[in-house]
Amino acid sequence: MSVVVFVVGLAVTTYLLRLAGVGAAASGRLGGPGRGVLTAALSALPVALLAAVVAVQAAPGGRPSVRLAVAALVAGLCARRTGFLPAVLLGTLAGALVP
Repeated sequence: MSVVVFVVGLAVTTYLLRLAGVGAAASGRLGGPGRGVLTAALSALPVALLAAVVAVQAAPGGRPSVRLAVAALVAGLCARRTGFLPAVLLGTLAGALVP
């Protein structure tokens, strides 16, 4: 039961973060100089929340495996040039290829 409550809480939090970004953009608060940082932060929060949940599940003892480290490194490097989904897929592929 606690897992269901946890997942529902994460879903609601992610939805509210996305809604806050859309609401701020619609009100014009994100326009103007120096507001790019706020836009980037609001768009990165749901991804960071997902990454935190995955990291806790992937390294329950507190020590991540080499595969997880390689996958995270490749996904992080690919995310600079590609979108979120291609970066995750390439990171997964790289982690799977590590012996």
